Amino acid sequence: MSLSPEVRRFVIAKIPSVSHLEALLLLRSTGAAWSTHQLGARLYVPDLIAERLVDDLQVQGLTVRLGENVQYMPTSERIAQLIDELAASYTRNLVEVSQLIHSVTDKKARRFADAFLMRQDDDESEGSR
Repeated sequence: MSLSPEVRRFVIAKIPSVSHLEALLLLRSTGAAWSTHQLGARLYVPDLIAERLVDDLQVQGLTVRLGENVQYMPTSERIAQLIDELAASYTRNLVEVSQLIHSVTDKKARRFADAFLMRQDDDESEGSR
């Protein structure tokens, strides 16, 4: 079972890393509110990283903060359906989903590096004038 085009678009638009996906799916699986410390411990990441994951997921409209806790709460039923489909696909096609996430991350990193190199080349050109 391959990812549907709609789920692929969702992953590209909303899931910046495998850690974000793992956090989202963990929160989804229980439906309970978690502290960022509990989430970080379960994902084997420091509290600071767990905080960033939670903040990013909230900005994407996938979770909500409840005081010091976070809970899975997509902003629409359609998004919840896409996440359900993604969860099922991830169980069966972990490599495909992970590669999709990494390919997007790699492209963004490459664009950033290219922009930095072009800027550096411009600075060197101006210095030789």
